[in-house]
Amino acid sequence: MDIKVERDSLDGKNYFEKYAIEHLQDYFDKYRFLESIKIFCRGSKHPTKKIKLQARLKGKDVFVEASGITHDHALDAASKKLRTHVEKYKGKHYRHAS
Repeated sequence: MDIKVERDSLDGKNYFEKYAIEHLQDYFDKYRFLESIKIFCRGSKHPTKKIKLQARLKGKDVFVEASGITHDHALDAASKKLRTHVEKYKGKHYRHAS
């Protein structure tokens, strides 16, 4: 499954897609330099669920992945890792002038 979440996109077709869009929408509100997030899911028949996120920042792609017992748990873990990378990018590229 491949879900692409872009800025200002709010339509979801199934439960997980709606959950992912709701969960990741605050990233677009908080980080104006974030352009899109692609979500890749491992198949539903595999015992461990894996989520990979590809976030497109201005001029850079960031990749994170996480596993969990459900896709929801894996998405939560991956989004925490994504937040760390995005904060690091923000600190490096968007320093405030002193």
